[in-house]
Amino acid sequence: MITLAAQGIDRMVELVEKCAGFPLGAVDASVVAVAERLGADAIATLDRRHFGVVRPVAPFSFTLPP
Repeated sequence: MITLAAQGIDRMVELVEKCAGFPLGAVDASVVAVAERLGADAIATLDRRHFGVVRPVAPFSFTLPP
């Protein structure tokens, strides 16, 4: 199990506020925050619409495998 650290919650808030015009929910934002913390370069999801618009902090970039 991977937990969400306090800095991850701050990042979630930042993402949700940044994407206010495009409803990015807390769950999707938490996935991005954890992926960034772990240095993941891919997110397996069926929700390409939401994850396709999120830009992780540099130097990261996400691949969304089919």
